Amino acid sequence: MYVLKLMNECRKALGNWSEKRGWNFDSRYANRWEFDIDPDSEDLEGLHLRVVVYLEEPFVIKTGENQYEGFCIDLLNEMTKVLKFNYTIIEVQDGTYGIEDESGRWNGIIGALQRHEADLSLSAVTITYSRAEVVDFTLPFMHLGISILLARTSEETDKGSLWTFLEPLSLTVWISLLISYCIVSYSMHILAKFSPYEWYNLERIDERDFENIKNQKNQFTILNSFWFTMGSLMQQGSDVIPRAAATRLIAVVWWMFTQIIISSYTAQLAAFLTVERMSTPIESTQDLANQQKIRYGVLKSGSTMDFFRESKIPMYERMWSVMESSSPGVFVNSSREGIARVKSGGYAYMMESSMLEYYLERDCDLQSIGGLLDSKGYGIALPKGSPLRDILSRTVLQLQERTILEALKNKWWRDRRGIFYVLLTGLIVAFLLACGEYCIESRHEAFRLKLTIVGKFIDWYRGNSNDTKVRSKMRNMQLDTAGQEIAISSRPEPPPQPVATSRPDPTRLSISSPAPTICVVSCDDGTPISRDRPPSISRAGLRRLSRMLPATTHEQLSRFRQGSMS
Repeated sequence: MYVLKLMNECRKALGNWSEKRGWNFDSRYANRWEFDIDPDSEDLEGLHLRVVVYLEEPFVIKTGENQYEGFCIDLLNEMTKVLKFNYTIIEVQDGTYGIEDESGRWNGIIGALQRHEADLSLSAVTITYSRAEVVDFTLPFMHLGISILLARTSEETDKGSLWTFLEPLSLTVWISLLISYCIVSYSMHILAKFSPYEWYNLERIDERDFENIKNQKNQFTILNSFWFTMGSLMQQGSDVIPRAAATRLIAVVWWMFTQIIISSYTAQLAAFLTVERMSTPIESTQDLANQQKIRYGVLKSGSTMDFFRESKIPMYERMWSVMESSSPGVFVNSSREGIARVKSGGYAYMMESSMLEYYLERDCDLQSIGGLLDSKGYGIALPKGSPLRDILSRTVLQLQERTILEALKNKWWRDRRGIFYVLLTGLIVAFLLACGEYCIESRHEAFRLKLTIVGKFIDWYRGNSNDTKVRSKMRNMQLDTAGQEIAISSRPEPPPQPVATSRPDPTRLSISSPAPTICVVSCDDGTPISRDRPPSISRAGLRRLSRMLPATTHEQLSRFRQGSMS
């Protein structure tokens, strides 16, 4: 009894059976699997598989000796997590995906699988009818088609430069906008200084004191004014809100102005990009086929080459005959070689849309024209009759339902480096500004405490703030306002005992616990206070002291000031 198989419209004997010898298969078709898999098994635990790959960005990228990365490598690792198998990566020897020659023999990855040199292939192997005749494929893990890659003209390249966003408005308009921004910001600052409604108190000591106006601050400082107008221009707002009628009026006028400018810019930008897209000399495959100035080609020994060679569409047949007769040849050995020829000019490269999207994300000098010429997909290729096909297909479906395939594509196709560079630059600049502000603010304090900037930073890091240091020193000093004497001690003095008098002295400042003791360490001219020289406290000195005292002592300090100044 013989076992026959219909191959290429003819019958081929795979083996025979006899009572004495049993089954005897031809060595070319004998079972070469080194493993036995249960069809109902949920994993491949314990198996070690040989995976043949073709180096092609971003699917498989070699980073070192026996070290690889890329979309297919990440997909392979995700499958190992589910199926629990081990693998060894093998690079294809002749560096091709696989195409059939005149003698019917296959090269590349397809030939390696046909000869059982590997257990599977996870690369950008396109599922075609001719390949499916000699190897098995799983369900596709990515869908794609053939597209055309062309270089931009010099005019289009200039439009796609770094400063494209400035093109919708003329240079005169940009300069006028900058001048208007500065004028409005400074006008907001000036009007806010004149208006009493834009001021607020820093420390409230005595509302009846006319000089407390010096303790007030205007919210529209020069920096806040520029920040407010910039926030309005970017339509983001700010934490500074105008309260006076004049500042509100100028804010409303500025908002109307920015609304018109932004609307005009958006409309001009959309029109600018539309005109740029319409200026492409070749817009479709038919335009490419009907001209002779730009040559075009495909990858040698690939599925795209098979598509044009076996196509029965007249336009594609004409394009194939032109490619075959071109001298020098228009076929390339790799996608990188094809892209290099495209960038040199006068050449269009027809490649699979998945790779085309990857290179378009990273090179603004390239463009895609027309739509897809066909529709196909990438699948995991296996030797014919492999028991791994069904379980790998189920795993591909599982990863697709969990959106892992989409996440991997976004990881390797979407180039977000520019965004991260902007974010990193902003963080670095903000950190440097914070360091500069801290050094400027701490310079005077470090000089007073006789510390270096580094020492001041260490002191701050340990939790010792400036306010804590000042208040701790104040507790060791005491001011006797009745006797005009200064007592300075290294230890806190006990609270003063109340003196029995028939009438309280309104000029005596009595501070009871837990309020801190008030001190004067020097006169207004900077000379130290001694017993020979009683202190003279000016209004400015009292105001400086009031900023360091809690609110409970402000009323007592005000009464003392009225008594000492009388």
